[in-house]
Amino acid sequence: MFSLLDRRGGLHTLITQPGDTLAAALLRNAIPPTSVVVLQDGVAGSEADQIVPDGHVIDPAINYTARLIEGYDIVGMLKLYESRDSSATYVRRRLGLSPNGHLRMERTPLDLAAAAEHVESVVRDTIAEGSLLGKGDRVVLGLSGGVDSGSLLMLLAAYRDAFGIDLTIDAATFQDFDSKWSETFDFARRLAERHGVEHRVLEPGYAEEVFHLNRPIAQILMHLMETDDAHFAMYVDHHSTRRVLEVYADERGARKIALGLHTTDLLAGLLNSYTSGFDIGTIPMRSVGPYSYILPLAFTPKRELHLYYAHRTGHFPKQTVPNQWEFNPGDRNFFYYLADHLQWHWPGIETWMFTAHAHNAPKRTERYRACENCGGSVVQQPILTDEWSGVCDVCALLDKHGWVDR
Repeated sequence: MFSLLDRRGGLHTLITQPGDTLAAALLRNAIPPTSVVVLQDGVAGSEADQIVPDGHVIDPAINYTARLIEGYDIVGMLKLYESRDSSATYVRRRLGLSPNGHLRMERTPLDLAAAAEHVESVVRDTIAEGSLLGKGDRVVLGLSGGVDSGSLLMLLAAYRDAFGIDLTIDAATFQDFDSKWSETFDFARRLAERHGVEHRVLEPGYAEEVFHLNRPIAQILMHLMETDDAHFAMYVDHHSTRRVLEVYADERGARKIALGLHTTDLLAGLLNSYTSGFDIGTIPMRSVGPYSYILPLAFTPKRELHLYYAHRTGHFPKQTVPNQWEFNPGDRNFFYYLADHLQWHWPGIETWMFTAHAHNAPKRTERYRACENCGGSVVQQPILTDEWSGVCDVCALLDKHGWVDR
């Protein structure tokens, strides 16, 4: 038997499965292994001799006791996460914190249609409260054809149609790696056409011209994966895509660029920012040089986006195998993994974190320099003391490998 001994002396039987280690069993019961010391009965000597390591496989014939060493009310915490049976497609959870410190877990059962309506409501509120869009605005939308950007297109079109506002949406798909005639690009085209949005595929030549490259960006990404700088491939891909979108925005006379970054994307980025000290700008709108990047999906979790997509299209998105650099670097994957855990344990944490970050983020007035190669805006990071080289990190990396024509 495996039991938890709380700080009030209460003994609670824990659920275990055959083959569980102590750590696995503790996590199964939503108990952080770092919060307890586990002892086993039947060991001669002092209590110190009875301590069992996290990786010990539970023997059903032995009694184990996990002694809580932290001073918080773990029983009260665990009650917040007690399951509630529901036949609903989705149960939206939100942890409520009152001014007097009282906690409660709010649960709202939703069918697919109600979940989609909820997503549209949240996006409308995000746009309104963040002043993301106004009458007469022209916005370039980065449309990859995936669930995130595809959902964003549908949501912006729904917002435009619901309020009848003068809003011009220019959807742009950058051909960084996929073929122009791929299924993904074809879906992006059909989706834009269905919602009355002009769509343009930006061919690789855009990046070659903007970054003065001597070979296609797809080749560069593949070659980069064979070098010691492979962990920069994702960064190069994202930076080149954003810069191409900026150039296209210039052509269209737009100063706003909409990206389909959802809650997990932004939480992961914020965790990276907090641990590295790098400034990532405010949420849900951030200025990057002369452009305003708007993030209407900031308060919409990935799971809710999938439900919205399924409701609006009648099918779930096809899960494709990611490009090989999307699993690099490992720390980026870890931040995403951690962000998903945070959303489960503290549903609604993004409201607190994004709002606090917006209040505390430094003002960016005149804190930009222009890259002499690609023309992109580079924020002056306060933690960096190196002298400005004249080019952004991506262009410096491309030049290092001989991929920039001088």
